[in-house]
Amino acid sequence: MMEAAVLIAKCGKIKQIYGIRTQKMSDGDWWRTWAFPIDEQRAGSEGYDHTTVQGNLYHTKDYPGCPFCGTKNFVLCNKCHKISCWNGESRLECPWCGNNMNNIVTATEKFNLSGGDI
Repeated sequence: MMEAAVLIAKCGKIKQIYGIRTQKMSDGDWWRTWAFPIDEQRAGSEGYDHTTVQGNLYHTKDYPGCPFCGTKNFVLCNKCHKISCWNGESRLECPWCGNNMNNIVTATEKFNLSGGDI
């Protein structure tokens, strides 16, 4: 049985939310397979803001990245614990809470991601 989940992220460039479809593979890692724009009301009504995944979160070769800026990278804010796309710069202001992040956590590290409140 395939296990899939949708996480909510925010574009670091234009601060719009989007959904990231993830799929758990047989090795226990999660893979990002698709991303799509979504509005806050629909994301909340679908329950995406309550989704939780644990493990590595890689992207498939067909993963399109953020639907607004195209980047495939993402970061987890160390203050609000929400995810946003990331263009690879060493500093980033979290588009959710405005926190200036100097210590970027990358997708190669283990995550415990929760959709959180949108």
